[in-house]
Amino acid sequence: MIPAISAFEAMLPLPLERRAKVIWRMDRGFGGDDNVNWLLERNYGILVKGCSNRRAHALAQTVQRWRAVRADKFVAPVATPTGFVRPLHTLSLRFETRKGWKYAYLLSSLNRSASATVRLYDQRGGAETEFRSDKSGGLYLHKRRKHKRDSQEAWILLTDIAHNCLSGLTHTIFADSPFQHFGFLRMTRDLFTIPGRIEMDNGRLLSVKLLNSSPFADDLLVCLQRFWE
Repeated sequence: MIPAISAFEAMLPLPLERRAKVIWRMDRGFGGDDNVNWLLERNYGILVKGCSNRRAHALAQTVQRWRAVRADKFVAPVATPTGFVRPLHTLSLRFETRKGWKYAYLLSSLNRSASATVRLYDQRGGAETEFRSDKSGGLYLHKRRKHKRDSQEAWILLTDIAHNCLSGLTHTIFADSPFQHFGFLRMTRDLFTIPGRIEMDNGRLLSVKLLNSSPFADDLLVCLQRFWE
């Protein structure tokens, strides 16, 4: 974690007072006390799931009243363990899994309600969904890792560009069309494979022709013509 954040600081050097507006949201793999204190000492905000199972169970035993976040997840404020260099809010979590009820805890520097803090932390799931969409959806990124750093960085940048381009289509070319709810897989499988021809002259659209046998050709033709108008 520290090398990654140090690289972030090298690329985006922020004054100490500005760092307080940067909130590092991390899963339990990076939720050790040493990592938390390292961030706090550098004046960052945090929203971290703690890594200690023993502490999670101990904190849960102190809860007198759980508050529902949803039907399978409950939260309660608890006393913050000692040893942190700045005051923090600590939340005990109780959630249901296939194997029964489990416990966890969040450490937060934010002044939010318990339920709002949990919902904010759970928003990380949106990024994970995008990663799965890139991997198994239309980008077909079954293997994201390269052996050399430069290759991996280029691969990540190309992935981001492709992801943003596909996302942008939903709000531009495909807005208010039958394709506005298409995911990446349907875009690449059903639309981008339609044979066609676009004729341009000095940036001016002359004609768009698509294979008529495709059931999506007529609607896609309208989208493309509207884009170039």
